[in-house]
Amino acid sequence: VPNQEMYSVFNMGHRLEIVCPEKLFSKISQISSSFNIEAKVVGRVEKSSGENSLTITDQKGSYSY
Repeated sequence: VPNQEMYSVFNMGHRLEIVCPEKLFSKISQISSSFNIEAKVVGRVEKSSGENSLTITDQKGSYSY
């Protein structure tokens, strides 16, 4: 299955995602560590210039939707 389709259909190994302001990551990371769960930033949201789009970049390429 091509990577572009994998990102569309599957969660690509993510178990839980929390969308929050960047300034809250430190506190969320501390809380998750107390449960022996690793937390890391896996992306960001940027203001759109009007067109709705999503670009995912990984070690194998860049995929736009």
